[in-house]
Amino acid sequence: MNQNFWCADPAAAAAALRQQYPEAARLACAIADDVCAHRFLFRDHWEMERTHEPVQFGPREQDIDWACIPAGDPEWLYAMNRHTSFVNLAKAWRLTGDEHYAQHYARLIADWIDRVPLTEESKKDTWRSLEAGLRCENWLRALELLAGSGVPDAALRQKIEASLRQHGDYLAGASNDFHRLSNWGVLQDHGLFLLGVYFDREDWRRLAVDRLDENLHHSVFGDGSQWEQSPMYHCEVLHNALDVVHVARQSGVPLPDTFCDAVHRMCTALAAWVKPDGRLPMQSDSDDMDARDLLAAGALVFGDGALRAAAGPDLLPENLWDFGPEAAARYAALTPDLAALGSAALPDSGNYMLRGADGAWAHMHCGCLGSGHGHADLLHLDAGIAGEDVLIDAGRYTYVDSEIRRRLKLPAAHNTTRVDGQDFSACVDSWGYSRLAVPLKGEYRFTPVADYVSGLHLGYLDRGAVVGRKVVFLKEQGLVVIFDQLYAASGHLFEQNFHLGAGTVTPADGGALWQGRGAAARLLCLGDGLEQEWSRQPFSPEYNRLETDGVLTCRRRTDGFNWFVTVLSMDRGSQPRPVTAELLPVRRVRRGDTLPAAMAQAVRIVKDGRESVVLACHGEVISEVDLLEAGGCTGYGKLLVFTGGCTRGLCLAW
Repeated sequence: MNQNFWCADPAAAAAALRQQYPEAARLACAIADDVCAHRFLFRDHWEMERTHEPVQFGPREQDIDWACIPAGDPEWLYAMNRHTSFVNLAKAWRLTGDEHYAQHYARLIADWIDRVPLTEESKKDTWRSLEAGLRCENWLRALELLAGSGVPDAALRQKIEASLRQHGDYLAGASNDFHRLSNWGVLQDHGLFLLGVYFDREDWRRLAVDRLDENLHHSVFGDGSQWEQSPMYHCEVLHNALDVVHVARQSGVPLPDTFCDAVHRMCTALAAWVKPDGRLPMQSDSDDMDARDLLAAGALVFGDGALRAAAGPDLLPENLWDFGPEAAARYAALTPDLAALGSAALPDSGNYMLRGADGAWAHMHCGCLGSGHGHADLLHLDAGIAGEDVLIDAGRYTYVDSEIRRRLKLPAAHNTTRVDGQDFSACVDSWGYSRLAVPLKGEYRFTPVADYVSGLHLGYLDRGAVVGRKVVFLKEQGLVVIFDQLYAASGHLFEQNFHLGAGTVTPADGGALWQGRGAAARLLCLGDGLEQEWSRQPFSPEYNRLETDGVLTCRRRTDGFNWFVTVLSMDRGSQPRPVTAELLPVRRVRRGDTLPAAMAQAVRIVKDGRESVVLACHGEVISEVDLLEAGGCTGYGKLLVFTGGCTRGLCLAW
């Protein structure tokens, strides 16, 4: 049997972890201590549905209710039966040498095997195929870490391996059409693959690989993004698929090139999707999580310097457990490809990450909904600087069908626009939608001076309206210019929402001042006839955690074309730098006429004495030969930027 899937020397990994990451070592032992006391709290780094209130059982193993559903949320039961707790017990033994961790693992796994049988009923909860797949990985990881402890003894190992064989038979027969596309298929077939390697079962290995290859063929876009439109679920699928590649190479198991290519593309997409600090945007059903360890794993598996640049200079705790400290030299030898740190587009999924100076960034989404994990977030924009989030997504909080679950999925929980108080997509329960807006992916262009992205959707076509957004990012100045358009032939109430991140928010006429720990920002909302309203709305940075954020809502009612022009200025430091913004008329030079807002708009921004002009055309400017002018700046094109030495204008769209 192959018993060394990951780290060749777990003792060396534990020693490196204690030295390099003492807090991670402490946390692993703290979690293990809780498990030994039969107190369960799921807070591992990649725990998909974290908990914040511990559940306490009695002192005997028989007191543990493996099918417990606290607070009516079955996600707790699912987390309980994935058995990350077993891995933490094994890590704690490796980190301390204390035998009580190993002995407690032995008692718990024996109790689970004895009291949680595979039945038609248990397939709905404790034995869901997803949990069974994840459990296989965690059981095998625990066995690898416990090597040399004397646990399990021969009798218990026989018991564990009999249960693992049962898992293998179950997983081999568990696939269905839903699993061919869903993340479920990858998570369960990853477990089957590991069992195939462990027991040297070629039939299980081949079946798992065939299914995995088909799933990624269907579910991974050409740009590498996973179809469900959740960065967190992208990561969960990637972890399992990347681990298949890693274990296969460790074990000499061949894999199809198509599968390895898809996994590599997923790594590249993740590098494009993350914020400059390596954390995930909270898009759709995602939490605020650090993905650098997964990027580092991809760099090691594929020898990819771009992934190494995105991950950062050092291996992280999970990398040490997976690859051992000896991998640090191989990782350091990879030349970082700094191009990976620039702005990036995932055009198939409609995700665009704009990156500038001082860790400033902005992310816009205009693509398909994906699965039930997707939110009604078309044209949503989030942004931040210096490791702090200025504009945020409101998160997910729970999967329990409830008012708060539906509320966090709807457009008003995102930094986007609405028409006449109506939602462009409507959810009916925790997972389903009764109406979906059709996204129309726009243009994008990245330059050293400025980035540009645009998009539209047809969510209000039944109301005779089309909504669009153009975003310009002035990279050195930390300036985001947002043009929102409503194309309509009649009057509508146009609404725009901005959710502001953790910090101090000071409302101001025409916008707001935001101050974080070491960053600050100003939001400037331009134009007459603008109504503004401030409120506190629910916000969830991770599962089972609910807070509130400050939300600025802007409304404008007009006949025909409706619009917003907004400037976000972001700075490193406790105080924002001085900034002003004003709208400018746009005229045709030869004809000498001024264009209406439905045709073109321009804004002059002065920050730290440096002037920039951004000109956007919203319609076709009908003229056989003519230039456009605003604020003394002249050029030709549909999106023009004049800043610094760019006196002739930088055209980002024609």
